[in-house]
Amino acid sequence: MSIFLNTIFILVIGIFQVSLLTTWPEPVSSLNLILTLVIFLTVIVNYEKGLWLALGGGLFLELYSASFFGITTLSLVLTAMLINFLFGNLFTNRSLYSLMILGYIGTLSYNLAILFFNSVALVFTTSSYFLFFNFWSQIFWQPLFNVLILIIIFFTYHISTGRLKNIFLFPA
Repeated sequence: MSIFLNTIFILVIGIFQVSLLTTWPEPVSSLNLILTLVIFLTVIVNYEKGLWLALGGGLFLELYSASFFGITTLSLVLTAMLINFLFGNLFTNRSLYSLMILGYIGTLSYNLAILFFNSVALVFTTSSYFLFFNFWSQIFWQPLFNVLILIIIFFTYHISTGRLKNIFLFPA
């Protein structure tokens, strides 16, 4: 039952991202909700759940991607692994500040991984696929919007569960 519900969750989030978020005006359309949820799950909830969402969400997004098959999934999984490594070795707690920094690093690493893997695939194949990389959208706007969505998800999670009590955010 848990696998079924997680699959439905991935499909709903993926359909929302593909059908609604991409139709908004240019800076907002660069928001990547699946990447944001992968980062949130990896840092706050559980690393394994973040990896499963990265795998499932990446495979779903591959259906709507113009790049070579596997690049989006590989980039999401590598981003989850990098975020987990940085969280385990550099950051000490599950605070909002750690989540914001890791969200920014994760979004940048995801976009750079997509660019790198697309470039490598273009070098080793004879495809006429044009490599499209919008610098301002992928390097400035998407990390900014993903961090803002991470903040909203963090406070929603904090209020709904009451598990995260951070003395730096709320004075006693």
